[in-house]
Formats: sequence, C-alpha cells, structure tokens
Amino acid sequence: MEPTGDFTDTATSAWSRAFPDVDLLDYGIVIRIIRAGRLMGAGLDRIAEEHGFGVRGDFEVLAALRRSHPDGLRPQDLADRVMISASGMTGRLDRLEKAGLITRMPHPGDRRSTLISITTLGVEFADRTFQAVIDEAGQLLDGLPDPRRRRLTQELRQLLVHLGDGP
Repeated sequence: MEPTGDFTDTATSAWSRAFPDVDLLDYGIVIRIIRAGRLMGAGLDRIAEEHGFGVRGDFEVLAALRRSHPDGLRPQDLADRVMISASGMTGRLDRLEKAGLITRMPHPGDRRSTLISITTLGVEFADRTFQAVIDEAGQLLDGLPDPRRRRLTQELRQLLVHLGDGP
C-alpha cells in the first residue's frame, strides 16, 4: 500500500494538535514548496557535480551567462539573476575564470565595473550540463500528467510574481 500523505501532512497534524484553532493551510503550502525545492535541488546538485561543477551555483552562473547578452553582464546583474550576494558571486566567478569558462574584462562604459562573458569552453560546458538538467527535470516530474504540470506552472508563476519575482 502506497503512503497517502507526505511529511508536511505529518507535521501539520502534529501542529494542529498543539494549536487546534490555527489554520495551517498556508504553512503547509510554504513547507511543501521548500521541501520540493530541496528534494529537486538534490538531483540538480548531482547533475552539476557529474558535469564537473563543484557546486550547482557555479552552473547557475554559467547558465545565466549562456542565456544572456553576448557582450556579458556586470557582476551585480549576474548576482541578481542567480539570487546570491555580490560577495558570494566573487568566489564563483573566481572558480569559473580559473577553469577557463568565463572571462572578466573592463566595462567599456564604466571604469569601476567589469563585464563577465562566457567562453567557448563555457558554452560547451553549459550546453552539455543543461541537457542533463532537462533530462533530470523530466524524471523528477515524470509522475505528473502534462495537464497537471501546466496548471502547476501557472500556479507557481502567479505565486512568484506575487512574491516580487519579475523578469
């Protein structure tokens, strides 16, 4: 017999005994999204490692450059796209540059800034890894029929826009 609930059902059940008058619907949604992200992230971490990235974040930086402006991005713009701090970006850029996957060059319009560009080798790494990420995403969502995936996409998009996640 397959389980009929998830971890969050168990947690909310326990909380409802401690706080019987509290509506736990919103709490359950938030915890499920966090747990789904962690569970799915573990698969993406494995893919990144298998493709030569020490951490998934390094691939995310390379992927952002791959799909971005061909002249490159400022480090702060790149940090904003991958949702990390500027200081966190520095270490990632150092590793990617050392591996020959990116280059840093002076920004032509701002002497205080640099532009980060992806190299030919970086494009090859990003493309090969991205195909594996696509395959992994398909496996992670394999149990959901297509109409449900499309509804989930719409619901998550609305939630992210509501939370301030813009283009």
